[in-house]
Amino acid sequence: MNRTSLWIVVVVAATWIGFLMGYAVSAHTGGAKTVAAGEPAPVSAGAGGYGR
Repeated sequence: MNRTSLWIVVVVAATWIGFLMGYAVSAHTGGAKTVAAGEPAPVSAGAGGYGR
C-alpha cells in the first residue's frame, strides 16, 4: 500500500468516525426534536417539497 492510499484510508476513516460521533451526540442530547402527538404541526413543517 503506497502513501497516497494510506492517506485516503485515514481521511475516509476520520470522516466516518466524525459522522458517527456527531450522530451519537445529537441523538444523546435530543438534537432531533419531535412534535408531540396532540400538538398541530407548525405551518412551515409542510411547506415545499413533494408533500403538496
